[in-house]
Amino acid sequence: MSLIRRLTSLAAALLLALPASAWNFTGHLIIAEIAYERLTPQARARVDQMIQDHPDYSGIFTQGAAGVTKDDPAARARYAFIHAAPWPDMLRGDMRFYDEASADAHPTPLLPGFPDMGRHLTWHYFDMGISGDGTPVMEMPPPHLMTELPRLLAEIAAADSRQAAYDLPWLEHLVGDVHQPLHLTSRFLRSQPKGDAGGNLVFVEPGRNLHSVWDGAASPRDLNDDDIVRYAREIAADYPAGTTLSLDPADWAAESLELDKSAVYTFGLETGTKDLPLQLPAAYEEKAKRIARQRVAIAGYRLALVLNKYLQ
Repeated sequence: MSLIRRLTSLAAALLLALPASAWNFTGHLIIAEIAYERLTPQARARVDQMIQDHPDYSGIFTQGAAGVTKDDPAARARYAFIHAAPWPDMLRGDMRFYDEASADAHPTPLLPGFPDMGRHLTWHYFDMGISGDGTPVMEMPPPHLMTELPRLLAEIAAADSRQAAYDLPWLEHLVGDVHQPLHLTSRFLRSQPKGDAGGNLVFVEPGRNLHSVWDGAASPRDLNDDDIVRYAREIAADYPAGTTLSLDPADWAAESLELDKSAVYTFGLETGTKDLPLQLPAAYEEKAKRIARQRVAIAGYRLALVLNKYLQ
């Protein structure tokens, strides 16, 4: 079994009882692969060093790399950058870290190389409210995706080496997250006055929720390393980079919110239940797949552009 398959199985087990993450495990790898291919030599050298300075470089980021990279330092550096992208999701089940936002939070010991040991679960999303039936929406307090992503972008070039090494996997990951439409909204209804948690509380057949439908739309969950490269090339070929890619995270978020209105919540006001899940309209998932693949491509292009900009 490949490393990706082992880690994917582990991540799936860890996340069963938790809110869905943005894209699936391989989706974040594909975004990182698209980005790394488009880094300038200077930016690539900078990110390679930053990843090596991360305390999980020789463990999670390069575990299993020997069979892929052999004695090629450049291939190993590429591998580490790509496998760092899902790392923030893995913190959910990593007992070295703790949920600092929990009412009964129990801090874990600060380990060498880490600026803190928080899981930062709220960094992954920003629930901009959509009211489906006139129900008042609630504003999400910080910290959240749209406070932390701009901060990381501003910090990445100026931070000391330890902080920059910690920030880079988060930046890789959150650029992906902001392009997943359901990480930018929560729909409020009279039947769900506290919101649907980015589609996590909308239950659809067979045994899924709306969030997971979109997480898995861009790519299969169980891909090996060669598949990651192949999917990245196919997606980039299907959705080439345009000439006017905005570098403003607020624009990225606005795009995702617009997709929530125009493509995600197009099935009415029903929410389903675990016992009586919704049946999505015909062709809904095929359209979601096309949109998700395009968003993954754009996320990869933008990740490369911001790294090229800030790591000149």
